[in-house]
Amino acid sequence: MKFAGGGGFTSAVNDPDSTSYTQAETHTIVATATDLGLPCATHALSDRAVRRAVTAGVRSIEHGYFATTTTYQAMEEAGIYLVPTQYVQTYFLDRLDDDTYWDSDTAATRRNYRAYADRLRQGLQRPARTGITMAFGTDAGLFPHAENWREFPTLVSNGFSPLRTLRSATSTAAALLDRPDLGTLTPDATADLVAVEGNPFRDITATGRTRYVMRNGHLITPHPGATF
Repeated sequence: MKFAGGGGFTSAVNDPDSTSYTQAETHTIVATATDLGLPCATHALSDRAVRRAVTAGVRSIEHGYFATTTTYQAMEEAGIYLVPTQYVQTYFLDRLDDDTYWDSDTAATRRNYRAYADRLRQGLQRPARTGITMAFGTDAGLFPHAENWREFPTLVSNGFSPLRTLRSATSTAAALLDRPDLGTLTPDATADLVAVEGNPFRDITATGRTRYVMRNGHLITPHPGATF
């Protein structure tokens, strides 16, 4: 189960600093999910929204761009995962001054990014300096199809090591999903594999050069020129 603990950049009715629920309400949401046997994730950008979700006992925080180091430490102590989704933010930040990209429908989003640009850039670099447990995510749909792989080099450029970044998409993501059969090359594990051209530990952009995908032991053959 996922709930929006605060606002975001793409909304015309709230902003990234806003918080959606009181602490009591946040506790109620998480407790209800727990009663239903569901793990609980929250969309939260501001430090206050993240702290309320952490106090309530969510399983993961999606985004968390403005969380403080103290809040990340609380997440680490509680075993709460961070899904940082950083590429989508750099995608918009890199286009802030491109008038051809924005129109009247996205004007509010552009204003938000302009207002928070400096804080956001700083926030993107903060989690790599902590011991937070990171799981891979992309917020796909807000940028062009087939660019999900760019999350890998974005995380590395913001301070995460290639090893930590690759684990976030394999064994750590599997742990978040409570799927021990995924994310590891061991006997009896589900044979979901991706082969890339190059060594991603030395060149993380190799994650964008997929050569084949194996799903549940079956080789998926792409069409010529296809990008996964």
